[in-house]
Amino acid sequence: MPRHLSIAAKRLSLKERFKIREERGDGSEPVELYDCTWRFAWFREVWVLTAANGAETVMRRRILSWVPRWDISSPLGSFTLCQRVFTLRRTLVVEGGPFDGATLTGNLIDMSFRVEHRGQLLATAQGQWLTLRNRHVVELLSDDPAVEALVALLMARLMIDQSAESQASGPGAGD
Repeated sequence: MPRHLSIAAKRLSLKERFKIREERGDGSEPVELYDCTWRFAWFREVWVLTAANGAETVMRRRILSWVPRWDISSPLGSFTLCQRVFTLRRTLVVEGGPFDGATLTGNLIDMSFRVEHRGQLLATAQGQWLTLRNRHVVELLSDDPAVEALVALLMARLMIDQSAESQASGPGAGD
C-alpha cells in the first residue's frame, strides 16, 4: 500500500525551512519524518535534511559548474544531484551512489513530479494549489527506507529551488 508524505515550507521562517510529514488516513496527527534547514556558509550554500532518527544528509551547492549541481553526503553514500538545463520541464538527475541515474521530472507548470530509477516509478508528487505556502503531497510507491530517503532529499531540493526562484522573481527583484 502506498504511503503519503507532505512537504511544506514552515511559516514565518527567516530562511526557508521545510518539514516532511507522513500523512495517515486514519485522522491521526501527521508524523514528522524530516526537517530541512539552511546553514550558514561563506561561499557554498548548505542545506541539511535531518531525519527523525537523527541521520543527516548534507547538500552543498557546487560553486564552479556550468549547470546547477549539489554535492550530497548522506547515509545512502556520497553522490551528486545535477539539474538539467535547456528543458521545458524541471529535471534533477542523481549521479553516483546506489540510485545512480534516478530522475525527478516535473510537468510544464511545475506542479506534479515523478521519481524514477531504472524504469521503475518510485514516487509521484502533486503540488497544492491556492495555499499560503508552497506544499506538495508525495505518494511513495516503495516500502524501502532508502527510497524514502532519496525521495525526501529530491523533494527538499525541489522546494529549495522553487523558493529561490520565487524570491528572485518577487517584488523588487532586479532593482
